[in-house]
Amino acid sequence: MHKIKIGKKCKIHKSVVLGEPGFGFQRDDKGYTKPLKRRPHPFGVIIGKHVEIGSHSRVHRGRWRDTVIGDGTKIDSGVHVAHNDVIGRNCIIVAGTVIGGSVTIGDECFIGENVSIKDGLKIARNTTIGMGAVVIKDIRKPNTTWIGNPAHKLYDKQVF
Repeated sequence: MHKIKIGKKCKIHKSVVLGEPGFGFQRDDKGYTKPLKRRPHPFGVIIGKHVEIGSHSRVHRGRWRDTVIGDGTKIDSGVHVAHNDVIGRNCIIVAGTVIGGSVTIGDECFIGENVSIKDGLKIARNTTIGMGAVVIKDIRKPNTTWIGNPAHKLYDKQVF
């Protein structure tokens, strides 16, 4: 069985799926696409302390690194966390969000309802991504708010 580590004082609601392989397929040795073969996903899932994951959410295990959810992060129902994702501490991720594979999300981010984040992106700390946004490029500047499709910066947050 693949490793799944769950920190202290976590709440994992009904019908959450942890540690399934990610949606990764490859061609055969001759370059053919049929039949597609699932790539191995030998890494695990690490969930920090005080994390909550809402019902009907999925967290896939990693292919080249563990999938990680940082301490204090809260994930609403119906969220998809793909393979190799690393989510920082004290984030809030709202229902219907789909996070593509190999995404890195900084600490203290807020991700609104039905957000889509393209695979392989990096999201800076303390970023807010508004409802329904489609993120197709890295968000490297911390303390910003993003909206729309494709997502664009709405404003910089004041940090005191």
